[in-house]
Amino acid sequence: MKTLASIFAAVTLFAGSALSQAPHAGPLKVKITKIAPAAITTPDFTVKNLPDKRSEYLKWFEIEVEFDVDGPELVDELTFTFMAEINGKYCPGEITHVNIPKGRNRYTVMYMSPRSIDRLTAGKPLTQTMVGNVWVEVKKQGQVLVKDSFKKGVMPNAQNYPGLLVPKSETPFQVLWWDRYEAVKPAR
Repeated sequence: MKTLASIFAAVTLFAGSALSQAPHAGPLKVKITKIAPAAITTPDFTVKNLPDKRSEYLKWFEIEVEFDVDGPELVDELTFTFMAEINGKYCPGEITHVNIPKGRNRYTVMYMSPRSIDRLTAGKPLTQTMVGNVWVEVKKQGQVLVKDSFKKGVMPNAQNYPGLLVPKSETPFQVLWWDRYEAVKPAR
C-alpha cells in the first residue's frame, strides 16, 4: 500500500510540475503598428518561349498592414476588414488569415486594380491627395480586437463600392513575397 501511495504522490508531483511549466498564453492581443497605402506598378515578368505581349505598366493601389500578435503561440484565425477612401468614395474589403504565429512584424495586404482606380478617379492617375484615409479593423470570431486608421478620423457611414479591394491572390502580385504575408483562409 505504501508503494501505491508513493507512486501516486510521485505521479501527482510530476503532473503538477509539468503543468506549472507549461507556457501561459494569456489573452489574445493584436496591435496594428503600420498602415501603408501606396501606388505600385504592375510587376514585370519575363517568360521564355512565348510571344512578347507588352503593355503599359499601370498603377495598382496597395494597402499593406503591419501588426503584432501577443497571447497564444498560434492564432487559428483573424479577419481584417479594410475601408479605403479614394476620391471621396469608400471601398470595403475583407481578408481572413489562418495559423498566425505570436510575434511582431506580421503582415496582411489588399489591392485595387488600375481599372478600379480609374472608376473612382474618373480616369485620372491616383495621387496621394486622392487617398482620403484607410481604416482597418481586426476581428476574431466576430469580436473586434483592434481598429486603426492611416490618418486620424472616424470611418463615415457612406455609400460603398464593394468588390474593388481584392486580396493578393486576385492580382499579378500573387506569386510575390509569399513568405511576407500570413496564410489566407481558402475560399469555399
